[in-house]
Amino acid sequence: MGVKELFSAIFTLLFRNSILWHDQKEVLSGKEGNVLTEYAVPVIALVQLAKFPLIGVPQPAMFFALTNFLIDVVVLYLLGGGVEYLLAREQSESFKARVLTVICYSMTPVWLGELFYFTGHWSGFFAFLAITYTLVIGRNGLILMLNLEPEVFRAALRKTALFVVVLNTLAFLLISAAMRLFNF
Repeated sequence: MGVKELFSAIFTLLFRNSILWHDQKEVLSGKEGNVLTEYAVPVIALVQLAKFPLIGVPQPAMFFALTNFLIDVVVLYLLGGGVEYLLAREQSESFKARVLTVICYSMTPVWLGELFYFTGHWSGFFAFLAITYTLVIGRNGLILMLNLEPEVFRAALRKTALFVVVLNTLAFLLISAAMRLFNF
């Protein structure tokens, strides 16, 4: 995925996510793509690079960006396994690919929200907004990509939402701790 397609996917996800989910459903039915290397890792890396001007000091900014990158990737992998387990609908490769696609795309608001964690007391508010929007996008994605009926899978969707909130809250706390560690 090129830079233009990456920014187009981010814009579509943030403002017209149902279109993105329908497109991704068609892409996954036709061929297997690796959403981790084509979308998630480049978005995380771009956000980390965007933090360099916010921090202003190159060496601590580099260590802080690497720390955040690792935290984001660990959270992404934990979410992948946890959501697959909580939904426990089937164990086919197609199911796993769809769940991973939903997680990678729906985490975008949280990754973009990390740019606002430097706002002092407002950082918690921005994290709350990002996590809330992630839940909305993720719920829509799970329903459309996995053909879930919300009434039948209500308990599984609630457990998944709680899992997403807990992991992202822990990630926010770890990033805040890293900010204090590097004196930002």
